[in-house]
Amino acid sequence: MDPIKVKNKFYSTIDATINEFNMLEPNDSVLAAVSGGPDSVALVRSLLFFRQTYDLTLGIAHLNHQLRGEESLRDEQFVKEFAEKTGLPFFCEQQDVRAYAEHHRLSVEEAGRQVRYDFFSRLSDHHGYQRIATGHNKNDNAELVLMNLLRGAGPKGLSGIPPVRNHLYIRPLIRVTKPEILDFLKTERQSFRIDASNTDTTYVRNAIRHRLIPVLEADYNPEIIDALDRLSHILRQEEEYLTVDAQKAFDTCLIETAETHVMFSKKKLSGLHPAIVNRVLRIGMEKVKKDLRRISLGHMNDILDFCFNRISGSSLDFPGQIRIYKKRDVITIRKEDRPLRELGGNIKN
Repeated sequence: MDPIKVKNKFYSTIDATINEFNMLEPNDSVLAAVSGGPDSVALVRSLLFFRQTYDLTLGIAHLNHQLRGEESLRDEQFVKEFAEKTGLPFFCEQQDVRAYAEHHRLSVEEAGRQVRYDFFSRLSDHHGYQRIATGHNKNDNAELVLMNLLRGAGPKGLSGIPPVRNHLYIRPLIRVTKPEILDFLKTERQSFRIDASNTDTTYVRNAIRHRLIPVLEADYNPEIIDALDRLSHILRQEEEYLTVDAQKAFDTCLIETAETHVMFSKKKLSGLHPAIVNRVLRIGMEKVKKDLRRISLGHMNDILDFCFNRISGSSLDFPGQIRIYKKRDVITIRKEDRPLRELGGNIKN
């Protein structure tokens, strides 16, 4: 393994990724999310490499999830010392993620994600960071695509991890594989932390990483990571194109929009291609509900059936106190202000 070739390939891939997705602009201020693991440590080393090129202002953020006791504290101390060695500002917060998960009725994984991104967002707002960089890599993307495929996700789920999200979150390592990251850190003699929970295959993501993907690589396609990554890239492009079309159709079909509801013309909806109708209704659902959590593809199929095959004057219920009404030519998606069971007269979903 030639150290110079390893580093040149590593930085060249990241440079191409940054340019392809316009991740950085001159004088950007970038906050790096750092757990202490190999991906996030390599992320910081990468940003330091490109700091002079883009005249970047950098900072490091670490959230202690308090899930692994002393190990979590050692992770925190490692990242603090890493920040000191690199001369970067260090921001740290401790959160009881397990308690948060129980209180909000979430999985520990989803709770951790919510708490992390809330922390990063607050830091960004308070300290003026224009970008938040995370260490997601090509393997992470492939694993997510495969996990969503097994769950029966649609094109959006199969499009994987976006390289850039909301013009704020950037993933410079998204085209780099995990082995390439480890080789890079080895040549740099850069230490990192290992989270033992990443080998716990009771978590679906870990089972896919450690059990399913090795079988697919050995028995079906040794380049499965690249294949899944290509699939996500193709679907992401198509998803972006269809999203623009769906927004135009949404505006065309819209009768009225407010904080608590949206109203559509059934006649105009019925003139759209089924794939676009689905997307228009998803936009409406997200506007009212504020997210699409717990709204599955099956739910969306039920909505289509309700809108075009059920009698007028009925309603259909969904998670999040969402009720859909149909009266003559008007389809309304509404978030009610009290539990749906108290309202009566519904078709439960």
